[in-house]
Amino acid sequence: MFRSRLARTATGVPALAALALAVAACGPAHPGAAATVGNARVSVTALNTAVAVAVVTPNASTGQVPDRPTAVLSSLTQLIDEYLVVDSARAKGVTVTEAEIQSYLAQERQTYGSDAATASQLFDVPLAGLHAAAQQNVLLTKLVTVLAPGVTDQTSLRTALVKYVIQVANQEGVHVNPRYGAWVPEHLAVEASDAFTSPVPPAPAASSAATG
Repeated sequence: MFRSRLARTATGVPALAALALAVAACGPAHPGAAATVGNARVSVTALNTAVAVAVVTPNASTGQVPDRPTAVLSSLTQLIDEYLVVDSARAKGVTVTEAEIQSYLAQERQTYGSDAATASQLFDVPLAGLHAAAQQNVLLTKLVTVLAPGVTDQTSLRTALVKYVIQVANQEGVHVNPRYGAWVPEHLAVEASDAFTSPVPPAPAASSAATG
């Protein structure tokens, strides 16, 4: 079973740059979108929601919460990678059932003691994000089995997975609003760029004063 999310898997593959296929880091304007993956749109609202959770969630290793720029980059990377994993699996006819997700969570619960510990220690996500993380992990495991049948070497499995997902990203087109960074295909990640501003969402309008 793969125990890492897609972006972490990608950055851990040796000589990955040699396998990377070019993916445009910018593209047509998509008003209100932080990024697009093919025809799918990652809205600014979805990104801000993910960032709001990330900036109050301590890192499992360091115990520190990320600053907003770091949270923007990591959150947008995860949102994009979720689309890419689903699309890559769909192209190979790979699906995941709820029963498979629950079986996987039960297995990890035995290792980590609780769902909260699994979320923080294994996936470094808040408890609310555990189901999605588990679903992606199971999907990745099944997908890599299809991509590299009979292979057991972890490096070879990761290389096959990342190479294929990059191909899918290249075919679909990944475009990131420059305000939120630049898509780096060899890392399957959004990273800071010259235009990166980590914009802060507008504060909610103040409530009207009570009359009486």
